Amino acid sequence: MRAIFLLIMSATFPLFAQEPAQVPPIGAPPQQGLQPGTAPSIPVASPSPAAQAPQALISSAPANDAARYLAGLPVTPGSPLAVLAQDPRWLAHARAMNLAFAQLDQRQMNNIRVFQADNIAPATQQSHTCVYLFSGPDFLYADALFPNCSTFVLQGLEPVDPIPDLATVPSTSLFGTLENIQLSLNTILSFSFFKTKDMRQDFERSQLRGVLPSILVFMARTGKEIKGIQYISLDKAGNVIQGFQGSTRGAKIIFTDVASGSEKVMYYFTSDLSDEAIKRNSALLRFCQSLGPANSLLKAASYLLHEGGFDLVRNFLLQNSSAVLEDDSGIPVHYFPPDRWTLRFFGVYTAPIDLFKKFYQADLRQYYAESSPKPLTFGFGYRWNSRSSTLFLAVRR
Repeated sequence: MRAIFLLIMSATFPLFAQEPAQVPPIGAPPQQGLQPGTAPSIPVASPSPAAQAPQALISSAPANDAARYLAGLPVTPGSPLAVLAQDPRWLAHARAMNLAFAQLDQRQMNNIRVFQADNIAPATQQSHTCVYLFSGPDFLYADALFPNCSTFVLQGLEPVDPIPDLATVPSTSLFGTLENIQLSLNTILSFSFFKTKDMRQDFERSQLRGVLPSILVFMARTGKEIKGIQYISLDKAGNVIQGFQGSTRGAKIIFTDVASGSEKVMYYFTSDLSDEAIKRNSALLRFCQSLGPANSLLKAASYLLHEGGFDLVRNFLLQNSSAVLEDDSGIPVHYFPPDRWTLRFFGVYTAPIDLFKKFYQADLRQYYAESSPKPLTFGFGYRWNSRSSTLFLAVRR
């Protein structure tokens, strides 16, 4: 695969687009030498008219069956989707998803679970909230790294569009959506993060638009039973409002973690986190603050928190996090003074990929030289190869 990086400056976020010569099969192991770049969510088209006044999915069966169907997993016998799950096109989708996630578990997630239990869980028990900004729909890594959390908050600029009744979607559109799901998940399953340009295009060309299809697939594939989906928004004070009447739109998914039997909740909000946008509307930060100190996760964040333009969200995370888990693209290490934070380093740190080489951190390199960090057994962030990945945990003293 050949990687070409194109830098395009937009009004709020830089877009780093990759144009591969070939698209590898979903879940295929990444080829050596490729160092793809991505960025937090970029603006996309306004929600469709149907999204203006959505109805919440109150019943657990339609929402959970929709998630399982999209994920290529068996649905409830007697469900309207059971007949559609007999179609050869769905069966092919199920086989592809089974293979992709089996490979992902073997190569990545099983190692993360061991690492999490040994290194993250003992140090992050103060909070049961995970705040994952610049995440897009990446529930997969939030759940893997903070499985003991009961509340998750994800954010991006990708919109939330209501999930229609899949049984009423024309078959051509529905099976086209399944193909788009495979394409949109390809990079995160192979490299651990989404490619923004491809994600935007995949979301726009399907009848099931926005972030929810990907989130539902991740939930179903990680053993979550969805109890309901509510379409919500925030007023400017950070209070939750039913429907899309507030200034910040989002979704609330109530689910049961089958492994533990505990009920949990995940919020996703569409929000611009640049300084200028937050000065106009700080609803998301106010909402996060109301949840109390959180375990914050930052991965493949385009080094936005290294320069001016995102100072407010960086300062918010430093003030409202009990712990921060990140790669070197998140908050620069010099913002974590050792008298206030306990730092633990994992993997290696040499330098950012060439696209971000100006964000080299000499002090982070010194920390790695002096601390003999434990090797990583999984890839993380832009340095997707485990032998070159950087990960560190900062815990508030």
